[in-house]
Amino acid sequence: MSGTTAAVNVNEAKAHFSAILAEVESRMATYTIMRYGHPVAKIVPVGRARKIRPLPGYGAKIAIKGDLFADDSALWENA
Repeated sequence: MSGTTAAVNVNEAKAHFSAILAEVESRMATYTIMRYGHPVAKIVPVGRARKIRPLPGYGAKIAIKGDLFADDSALWENA
């Protein structure tokens, strides 16, 4: 089952859920879960996660001057 779609009923999906997940993960298979002959859910593979790298130039350190914890609210009141 390489990249294929299969339909299984709810009872079969419940009984073989681990095997279905293994198929989805390893072979990129898609399963449609059926109840009384009608589709109710799909189990599909998730795309590969991308690595996120920092943008060049945005990883630099910053320098903070002054006291971060000082109460300077009076300076901002009349600004």
